[in-house]
Amino acid sequence: MYQQAPPPGETDWQVPRRGWRAVSGTVWALGLTSFVTDISSEMITSVLPAYLVLYRQMTPLTYGAIDGLYQALAGTVRIASGVVADRWHRHKTVAVAGYAVSAIAKLVYLAGAAWPVMVTAVTFDRLGKGLRTAPRDAMIATATAPALTATAFGLHRSFDAAGAALGPLAAFALLTAVPGGYDQVFLASFVCALVGVAALVLLVDPPPTPSNGAPPSVLGHAGAALKAPGFGRLIIAAALLSLVSISDGLVYLVAQQQTAFTPARLPLLFVGTQAAYFLLAGPFGALADRLGARTMFLAGHVVLVTLYLILWRGIGSTVGLAGVMLGLGAYSAATDGGRPAMASRHLPAHARASGLGLLATSTTTARGAAALLFGALWTWTSASTAMALFVGAGALLVATASLLLPSANSTEPAA
Repeated sequence: MYQQAPPPGETDWQVPRRGWRAVSGTVWALGLTSFVTDISSEMITSVLPAYLVLYRQMTPLTYGAIDGLYQALAGTVRIASGVVADRWHRHKTVAVAGYAVSAIAKLVYLAGAAWPVMVTAVTFDRLGKGLRTAPRDAMIATATAPALTATAFGLHRSFDAAGAALGPLAAFALLTAVPGGYDQVFLASFVCALVGVAALVLLVDPPPTPSNGAPPSVLGHAGAALKAPGFGRLIIAAALLSLVSISDGLVYLVAQQQTAFTPARLPLLFVGTQAAYFLLAGPFGALADRLGARTMFLAGHVVLVTLYLILWRGIGSTVGLAGVMLGLGAYSAATDGGRPAMASRHLPAHARASGLGLLATSTTTARGAAALLFGALWTWTSASTAMALFVGAGALLVATASLLLPSANSTEPAA
């Protein structure tokens, strides 16, 4: 069993060395859990664009609506899961429930391709993700010295990315062996999800969470998080940037339209992106601890807007397609760990999961809106027009966020 019991006072941490070796065993165990679970999740995520739009002939608007639901639903329960985990100090219990719900959802995909079935499967899958994310990230932050927060999240996200790269590869292998064998993909995904639940139950011992005079009411936890200096501005800035962060699946559909590659190869684009994410998440996390998570977070969104500009002009070649894959991986590596790392340095320990849930809700809801809007613009106008509008909006919102985000010297660990 992996164990890590931090000292009672977060400021009492002594960090004898930097780098991954200094990260606690709890983070490594949670990383292994996420690795297996992401194999499961990305097997499905990587085939849904081709399955729904190219195989089942749904419109980009329909896919955008389902993808938006996929993004937004995870956020609807993150506040609740964070508050419950903080109030009763049951971070692992809430996380296990979330992983289990997502595992069960994989079976629903086997019920058929009608859109009500897809919506039901997506609903339970994303509700499960929403339940687990905030308490899991709170366990990572609690088990980690403040000076290593971005490193720890970067390490965890590298496990995420490794699983997310293997998932599409496994889906591609199954579809190559059994053309049109989407049911085989869904069943294999379910088995991997069960292994992920088992890994969390058996390997993770959650670090103790100090109460520190936590507010007695449920709303008090969320209120304590919102009162943390600079945290409200972080939520607003992250939500604004998420409004122009469309999903990888929609980006890949635009790329497929421009290059006309075989739809069965679409999962390979996820492999390329997640491989880049895997290679960069750890180094970018360590770099964020040195340069500032704020700097890396903004730089990642500059990369994203640049990719949109390239897609608007047209990639036109395999080299351009490879650049899009690598760029999306770099964007995720710079932002996915940096966002909770910034938040953790503002939030008090007793309301950390609640605050991370609030942050995740704002960003995933905004991403859901972005997917729906992009799908609608593509259906009603063209992919090029939709991308042009997102380029302009993205540049404007990056500049706005740079003014809103708390400065590096205001990110002291909250007491």
